[in-house]
Amino acid sequence: MESNSILNNKQFISIFLIAFLVYFSNGMLAQTLPKYAFDLGATSQIIGVLSGTFAMCALLLRPVSGLMVDNEDRRLLLRITIGVILVSVTGLTFSKQVWLLIVFRGINGLGWGIGSTLCMTIASSCFSKEKLGSGIGIYGLGQTIAQAIAPVIGLNVAQAYSYNFLYQFNVIICAAAFVLTYFIKLDTSSKKERKYSVSLKEMVCLSAIPPSVVTLCNSIAQASVTAFLVIFANSISVTQIGVFFTVQAAIVLVARPLWGKLTDKYGCLKVIIPCEFLIASGLLTIFFSQALWQFLLAAVLVGAGTAGNQPVLMAECIRRAPPEQRGRASNTSYMGTDIGGVVGSNLAGLLVTLIGYRNLYLIFILPILMATFMYTVFEKRRVGNL
Repeated sequence: MESNSILNNKQFISIFLIAFLVYFSNGMLAQTLPKYAFDLGATSQIIGVLSGTFAMCALLLRPVSGLMVDNEDRRLLLRITIGVILVSVTGLTFSKQVWLLIVFRGINGLGWGIGSTLCMTIASSCFSKEKLGSGIGIYGLGQTIAQAIAPVIGLNVAQAYSYNFLYQFNVIICAAAFVLTYFIKLDTSSKKERKYSVSLKEMVCLSAIPPSVVTLCNSIAQASVTAFLVIFANSISVTQIGVFFTVQAAIVLVARPLWGKLTDKYGCLKVIIPCEFLIASGLLTIFFSQALWQFLLAAVLVGAGTAGNQPVLMAECIRRAPPEQRGRASNTSYMGTDIGGVVGSNLAGLLVTLIGYRNLYLIFILPILMATFMYTVFEKRRVGNL
Protein backbone atom coordinates (compact mmCIF):
# COMPACT_ATOMS: atom_id res chain seq x y z
CA MET A 1 0.00 0.00 0.00
CA GLU A 2 1.98 2.96 -1.27
CA SER A 3 1.10 6.63 -1.35
CA ASN A 4 2.91 9.76 -2.42
CA SER A 5 1.13 11.94 0.15
CA ILE A 6 2.07 11.38 3.76
CA LEU A 7 -0.83 13.39 5.16
CA ASN A 8 -3.34 11.36 3.12
CA ASN A 9 -1.68 8.05 3.94
CA LYS A 10 -3.92 6.68 6.71
CA GLN A 11 -1.89 3.49 6.95
CA PHE A 12 1.29 5.43 7.63
CA ILE A 13 -0.42 7.73 10.15
CA SER A 14 -1.70 4.71 12.10
CA ILE A 15 1.68 2.96 12.28
CA PHE A 16 3.38 6.30 12.98
CA LEU A 17 1.16 6.84 16.04
CA ILE A 18 1.66 3.28 17.28
CA ALA A 19 5.43 3.59 16.96
CA PHE A 20 5.38 7.06 18.54
CA LEU A 21 3.53 5.78 21.62
CA VAL A 22 5.77 2.73 22.00
CA TYR A 23 8.93 4.81 21.59
CA PHE A 24 7.52 7.35 24.04
CA SER A 25 6.94 4.54 26.53
CA ASN A 26 10.45 3.21 26.03
CA GLY A 27 11.96 6.68 26.34
CA MET A 28 10.40 7.12 29.77
CA LEU A 29 11.56 3.70 30.91
CA ALA A 30 15.09 4.06 29.56
CA GLN A 31 15.72 7.22 31.58
CA THR A 32 13.73 6.57 34.75
CA LEU A 33 14.48 2.90 35.42
CA PRO A 34 18.22 3.48 36.05
CA LYS A 35 17.41 6.30 38.51
CA TYR A 36 14.66 4.20 40.15
CA ALA A 37 17.06 1.26 40.51
CA PHE A 38 19.71 3.62 41.91
CA ASP A 39 17.22 4.84 44.52
CA LEU A 40 16.48 1.20 45.37
CA GLY A 41 20.17 0.68 46.10
CA ALA A 42 21.43 -0.88 42.86
CA THR A 43 25.17 -0.65 42.09
CA SER A 44 26.54 0.87 38.88
CA GLN A 45 27.17 -2.61 37.45
CA ILE A 46 23.57 -3.65 38.12
CA ILE A 47 22.29 -0.43 36.57
CA GLY A 48 24.38 -1.22 33.50
CA VAL A 49 22.86 -4.70 33.38
CA LEU A 50 19.35 -3.26 33.76
CA SER A 51 19.95 -0.79 30.93
CA GLY A 52 21.45 -3.50 28.72
CA THR A 53 18.80 -6.15 29.45
CA PHE A 54 16.27 -4.47 27.18
CA ALA A 55 18.63 -4.44 24.20
CA MET A 56 19.96 -7.93 24.98
CA CYS A 57 16.47 -9.49 25.02
CA ALA A 58 15.52 -7.62 21.85
CA LEU A 59 18.71 -8.91 20.27
CA LEU A 60 17.78 -12.52 21.12
CA LEU A 61 14.82 -12.27 18.74
CA ARG A 62 16.54 -10.28 16.00
CA PRO A 63 17.81 -13.37 14.12
CA VAL A 64 14.21 -14.51 13.55
CA SER A 65 12.21 -11.29 13.75
CA GLY A 66 13.04 -10.23 10.21
CA LEU A 67 11.96 -13.64 8.90
CA MET A 68 8.76 -13.50 10.95
CA VAL A 69 7.93 -10.04 9.62
CA ASP A 70 8.53 -11.16 6.03
CA ASN A 71 6.59 -14.44 6.40
CA GLU A 72 3.74 -14.04 8.90
CA ASP A 73 0.50 -12.06 9.13
CA ARG A 74 1.86 -8.64 10.05
CA ARG A 75 -1.40 -7.36 11.50
CA LEU A 76 -1.69 -10.29 13.94
CA LEU A 77 2.02 -10.13 14.72
CA LEU A 78 1.72 -6.41 15.52
CA ARG A 79 -1.08 -7.05 18.02
CA ILE A 80 0.90 -9.83 19.71
CA THR A 81 4.09 -7.78 20.07
CA ILE A 82 2.33 -4.66 21.35
CA GLY A 83 0.42 -6.94 23.73
CA VAL A 84 3.70 -8.32 25.11
CA ILE A 85 4.98 -4.78 25.63
CA LEU A 86 1.73 -3.90 27.43
CA VAL A 87 2.13 -6.90 29.75
CA SER A 88 5.72 -5.93 30.54
CA VAL A 89 4.97 -2.33 31.49
CA THR A 90 2.04 -3.56 33.59
CA GLY A 91 4.49 -5.78 35.46
CA LEU A 92 6.75 -2.83 36.17
CA THR A 93 3.97 -1.14 38.15
CA PHE A 94 4.18 -3.99 40.69
CA SER A 95 7.98 -4.23 40.80
CA LYS A 96 9.59 -3.10 44.05
CA GLN A 97 12.84 -5.10 43.72
CA VAL A 98 15.61 -4.53 41.20
CA TRP A 99 15.51 -8.14 39.95
CA LEU A 100 11.84 -7.70 39.02
CA LEU A 101 12.71 -4.53 37.10
CA ILE A 102 15.27 -6.55 35.15
CA VAL A 103 12.77 -9.36 34.43
CA PHE A 104 10.00 -7.12 33.12
CA ARG A 105 12.42 -4.89 31.25
CA GLY A 106 13.63 -8.05 29.56
CA ILE A 107 10.09 -9.03 28.58
CA ASN A 108 9.70 -5.50 27.24
CA GLY A 109 12.79 -6.08 25.10
CA LEU A 110 11.39 -9.35 23.71
CA GLY A 111 8.29 -7.54 22.45
CA TRP A 112 10.45 -4.75 21.11
CA GLY A 113 12.72 -7.21 19.27
CA ILE A 114 9.95 -8.00 16.82
CA GLY A 115 7.72 -4.92 17.20
CA SER A 116 10.32 -2.33 16.20
CA THR A 117 11.26 -4.25 13.04
CA LEU A 118 7.59 -4.80 12.23
CA CYS A 119 6.61 -1.13 12.65
CA MET A 120 9.50 0.01 10.47
CA THR A 121 8.61 -2.51 7.77
CA ILE A 122 4.93 -1.54 7.73
CA ALA A 123 5.93 2.13 7.55
CA SER A 124 8.34 1.51 4.67
CA SER A 125 5.64 -0.39 2.74
CA CYS A 126 3.49 2.75 2.72
CA PHE A 127 5.74 4.53 0.19
CA SER A 128 7.17 4.10 -3.24
CA LYS A 129 10.93 3.68 -3.51
CA GLU A 130 11.27 7.30 -4.64
CA LYS A 131 9.48 8.56 -1.50
CA LEU A 132 11.06 6.05 0.86
CA GLY A 133 13.77 8.39 2.15
CA SER A 134 11.40 11.20 3.09
CA GLY A 135 8.83 8.78 4.51
CA ILE A 136 11.35 6.99 6.72
CA GLY A 137 12.77 10.39 7.69
CA ILE A 138 9.40 11.47 9.06
CA TYR A 139 8.90 8.10 10.75
CA GLY A 140 12.33 8.40 12.37
CA LEU A 141 11.64 11.98 13.39
CA GLY A 142 8.54 10.84 15.28
CA GLN A 143 10.41 8.22 17.25
CA THR A 144 13.30 10.58 17.95
CA ILE A 145 10.99 13.26 19.33
CA ALA A 146 9.08 10.67 21.37
CA GLN A 147 12.25 9.37 22.99
CA ALA A 148 13.54 12.89 23.57
CA ILE A 149 10.48 14.42 25.28
CA ALA A 150 9.65 11.25 27.21
CA PRO A 151 12.48 11.64 29.78
CA VAL A 152 11.37 15.16 30.68
CA ILE A 153 7.80 14.06 31.26
CA GLY A 154 8.85 10.83 32.94
CA LEU A 155 11.32 12.40 35.36
CA ASN A 156 8.93 15.23 36.26
CA VAL A 157 5.99 12.85 36.80
CA ALA A 158 8.13 10.53 38.94
CA GLN A 159 9.37 13.47 41.01
CA ALA A 160 5.95 15.06 41.42
CA TYR A 161 4.09 11.84 42.16
CA SER A 162 5.94 8.51 42.22
CA TYR A 163 7.60 5.95 39.98
CA ASN A 164 4.61 3.68 40.46
CA PHE A 165 2.26 6.40 39.19
CA LEU A 166 4.60 6.98 36.23
CA TYR A 167 4.53 3.33 35.24
CA GLN A 168 0.75 3.24 35.54
CA PHE A 169 0.70 6.17 33.12
CA ASN A 170 2.98 4.11 30.90
CA VAL A 171 0.43 1.29 30.90
CA ILE A 172 -2.19 3.68 29.53
CA ILE A 173 0.16 4.75 26.73
CA CYS A 174 0.86 1.16 25.68
CA ALA A 175 -2.83 0.29 25.92
CA ALA A 176 -3.58 3.12 23.50
CA ALA A 177 -0.96 1.74 21.10
CA PHE A 178 -2.59 -1.70 21.32
CA VAL A 179 -6.02 -0.25 20.49
CA LEU A 180 -4.53 1.51 17.45
CA THR A 181 -3.38 -1.83 16.02
CA TYR A 182 -7.01 -2.46 15.11
CA PHE A 183 -6.89 0.54 12.74
CA ILE A 184 -4.12 -1.06 10.66
CA LYS A 185 -5.55 -2.49 7.44
CA LEU A 186 -3.05 -4.80 5.76
CA ASP A 187 -3.67 -6.92 2.69
CA THR A 188 -3.76 -10.55 3.88
CA SER A 189 -5.77 -11.94 0.96
CA SER A 190 -2.80 -13.35 -0.95
CA LYS A 191 -1.08 -16.15 0.94
CA LYS A 192 2.64 -16.50 0.41
CA GLU A 193 4.91 -19.44 0.95
CA ARG A 194 6.72 -19.27 4.28
CA LYS A 195 10.49 -19.30 3.97
CA TYR A 196 12.44 -19.87 7.16
CA SER A 197 16.11 -20.68 7.41
CA VAL A 198 18.82 -20.78 10.05
CA SER A 199 21.38 -19.37 7.63
CA LEU A 200 22.84 -15.94 8.28
CA LYS A 201 21.90 -14.90 4.76
CA GLU A 202 18.21 -15.44 5.53
CA MET A 203 18.25 -13.87 9.00
CA VAL A 204 19.95 -10.61 8.06
CA CYS A 205 20.15 -8.48 4.97
CA LEU A 206 23.81 -8.61 3.96
CA SER A 207 23.63 -5.37 1.98
CA ALA A 208 22.43 -3.54 5.12
CA ILE A 209 25.32 -4.67 7.31
CA PRO A 210 27.76 -1.77 6.58
CA PRO A 211 25.42 1.05 7.73
CA SER A 212 24.28 -1.17 10.62
CA VAL A 213 27.87 -1.49 11.87
CA VAL A 214 28.10 2.30 11.97
CA THR A 215 24.77 2.37 13.85
CA LEU A 216 26.28 -0.11 16.32
CA CYS A 217 29.16 2.24 17.13
CA ASN A 218 26.79 5.18 17.57
CA SER A 219 24.57 3.09 19.85
CA ILE A 220 27.53 2.21 22.09
CA ALA A 221 28.18 5.90 22.66
CA GLN A 222 24.49 6.70 23.12
CA ALA A 223 24.27 4.08 25.87
CA SER A 224 26.40 6.24 28.16
CA VAL A 225 23.88 9.08 27.84
CA THR A 226 20.87 6.81 28.29
CA ALA A 227 22.13 4.93 31.33
CA PHE A 228 23.99 7.49 33.42
CA LEU A 229 23.38 11.11 32.34
CA VAL A 230 20.58 11.71 34.88
CA ILE A 231 22.57 10.09 37.69
CA PHE A 232 25.74 11.99 36.72
CA ALA A 233 23.92 15.35 36.66
CA ASN A 234 22.34 14.68 40.05
CA SER A 235 25.73 13.72 41.49
CA ILE A 236 27.07 17.22 40.74
CA SER A 237 23.84 18.92 41.90
CA VAL A 238 22.57 19.82 38.41
CA THR A 239 18.78 19.76 38.51
CA GLN A 240 16.21 19.73 35.69
CA ILE A 241 18.52 17.60 33.54
CA GLY A 242 15.43 16.30 31.72
CA VAL A 243 15.51 19.56 29.73
CA PHE A 244 18.60 18.11 28.02
CA PHE A 245 16.33 15.76 26.05
CA THR A 246 13.83 18.51 25.22
CA VAL A 247 16.57 20.68 23.74
CA GLN A 248 17.94 17.69 21.85
CA ALA A 249 14.49 16.99 20.39
CA ALA A 250 14.02 20.62 19.34
CA ILE A 251 17.37 20.63 17.56
CA VAL A 252 16.55 17.36 15.80
CA LEU A 253 13.24 18.84 14.65
CA VAL A 254 14.93 21.94 13.23
CA ALA A 255 18.06 20.34 11.83
CA ARG A 256 16.69 17.19 10.20
CA PRO A 257 15.13 18.92 7.13
CA LEU A 258 18.39 20.81 6.60
CA TRP A 259 20.45 17.62 6.75
CA GLY A 260 17.98 16.01 4.33
CA LYS A 261 18.59 18.74 1.75
CA LEU A 262 22.34 18.52 2.24
CA THR A 263 22.18 14.75 1.78
CA ASP A 264 20.32 15.16 -1.53
CA LYS A 265 22.85 17.73 -2.69
CA TYR A 266 26.18 16.35 -1.44
CA GLY A 267 25.54 12.69 -0.66
CA CYS A 268 25.53 10.59 2.51
CA LEU A 269 29.24 10.69 3.26
CA LYS A 270 29.46 14.48 3.47
CA VAL A 271 26.57 14.46 5.94
CA ILE A 272 27.60 11.55 8.16
CA ILE A 273 31.14 12.82 8.84
CA PRO A 274 30.17 16.24 10.28
CA CYS A 275 27.26 14.66 12.16
CA GLU A 276 29.57 12.17 13.87
CA PHE A 277 31.95 14.95 14.88
CA LEU A 278 29.04 16.98 16.28
CA ILE A 279 28.08 14.06 18.52
CA ALA A 280 31.71 13.60 19.59
CA SER A 281 31.83 17.31 20.45
CA GLY A 282 28.65 16.90 22.48
CA LEU A 283 30.14 14.07 24.54
CA LEU A 284 33.27 16.15 25.08
CA THR A 285 31.09 19.03 26.30
CA ILE A 286 29.37 16.70 28.79
CA PHE A 287 32.82 15.74 30.06
CA PHE A 288 33.57 19.41 30.87
CA SER A 289 30.04 20.29 32.09
CA GLN A 290 29.54 21.76 35.56
CA ALA A 291 26.24 23.59 35.07
CA LEU A 292 22.92 23.03 33.30
CA TRP A 293 23.70 25.45 30.45
CA GLN A 294 26.76 23.39 29.54
CA PHE A 295 24.69 20.21 29.42
CA LEU A 296 22.21 22.04 27.19
CA LEU A 297 25.03 23.07 24.85
CA ALA A 298 25.95 19.39 24.66
CA ALA A 299 22.30 18.61 23.86
CA VAL A 300 22.44 21.04 20.93
CA LEU A 301 25.55 19.34 19.54
CA VAL A 302 24.29 15.78 20.06
CA GLY A 303 20.88 16.66 18.65
CA ALA A 304 22.36 18.31 15.55
CA GLY A 305 24.48 15.24 14.86
CA THR A 306 21.72 12.72 15.54
CA ALA A 307 19.35 14.63 13.26
CA GLY A 308 21.60 13.83 10.33
CA ASN A 309 23.14 10.43 10.88
CA GLN A 310 20.13 8.54 12.24
CA PRO A 311 17.75 8.87 9.24
CA VAL A 312 20.58 8.50 6.72
CA LEU A 313 21.78 5.22 8.20
CA MET A 314 18.23 3.93 8.67
CA ALA A 315 17.20 4.74 5.10
CA GLU A 316 20.45 3.33 3.71
CA CYS A 317 19.76 -0.06 5.30
CA ILE A 318 16.34 -0.27 3.64
CA ARG A 319 17.30 1.36 0.34
CA ARG A 320 20.04 -1.19 -0.27
CA ALA A 321 17.64 -4.12 0.13
CA PRO A 322 15.15 -5.52 -2.42
CA PRO A 323 11.48 -4.97 -1.47
CA GLU A 324 10.98 -8.58 -0.31
CA GLN A 325 13.84 -8.18 2.19
CA ARG A 326 12.77 -4.91 3.79
CA GLY A 327 11.84 -6.74 6.98
CA ARG A 328 15.31 -8.23 7.21
CA ALA A 329 16.90 -4.88 6.33
CA SER A 330 14.98 -3.10 9.11
CA ASN A 331 15.89 -5.93 11.43
CA THR A 332 19.58 -5.67 10.53
CA SER A 333 19.55 -1.97 11.35
CA TYR A 334 17.97 -2.63 14.74
CA MET A 335 20.48 -5.41 15.42
CA GLY A 336 23.19 -2.75 15.21
CA THR A 337 21.28 -0.62 17.71
CA ASP A 338 20.69 -3.57 20.07
CA ILE A 339 24.25 -4.90 20.02
CA GLY A 340 25.54 -1.39 20.66
CA GLY A 341 23.06 -0.96 23.51
CA VAL A 342 24.10 -4.21 25.18
CA VAL A 343 27.82 -3.53 24.82
CA GLY A 344 27.54 0.16 25.68
CA SER A 345 25.33 -0.19 28.76
CA ASN A 346 27.34 -2.99 30.35
CA LEU A 347 30.64 -1.34 29.47
CA ALA A 348 29.42 1.96 30.90
CA GLY A 349 28.35 0.26 34.13
CA LEU A 350 31.81 -1.28 34.48
CA LEU A 351 33.74 1.87 33.55
CA VAL A 352 31.79 4.10 35.95
CA THR A 353 33.17 2.15 38.91
CA LEU A 354 36.71 2.50 37.53
CA ILE A 355 36.90 6.02 36.11
CA GLY A 356 33.75 7.82 37.34
CA TYR A 357 30.83 9.39 35.50
CA ARG A 358 32.67 12.32 33.96
CA ASN A 359 35.48 10.33 32.32
CA LEU A 360 32.92 7.94 30.92
CA TYR A 361 31.87 10.50 28.32
CA LEU A 362 35.45 11.11 27.26
CA ILE A 363 36.04 7.39 26.67
CA PHE A 364 32.80 6.97 24.73
CA ILE A 365 33.99 9.41 22.07
CA LEU A 366 36.07 6.53 20.69
CA PRO A 367 33.09 4.59 19.22
CA ILE A 368 32.00 7.76 17.43
CA LEU A 369 35.42 8.16 15.85
CA MET A 370 35.32 4.49 14.85
CA ALA A 371 31.90 5.01 13.24
CA THR A 372 33.23 7.95 11.24
CA PHE A 373 36.20 5.98 9.98
CA MET A 374 34.19 2.87 9.09
CA TYR A 375 31.44 4.73 7.26
CA THR A 376 34.04 6.58 5.21
CA VAL A 377 35.62 3.27 4.21
CA PHE A 378 32.26 1.59 3.49
CA GLU A 379 30.92 4.45 1.42
CA LYS A 380 34.05 4.93 -0.66
CA ARG A 381 34.14 1.21 -1.44
CA ARG A 382 30.46 1.21 -2.37
CA VAL A 383 30.81 4.20 -4.68
CA GLY A 384 33.92 2.69 -6.20
CA ASN A 385 32.01 -0.50 -7.01
CA LEU A 386 29.11 1.25 -8.74
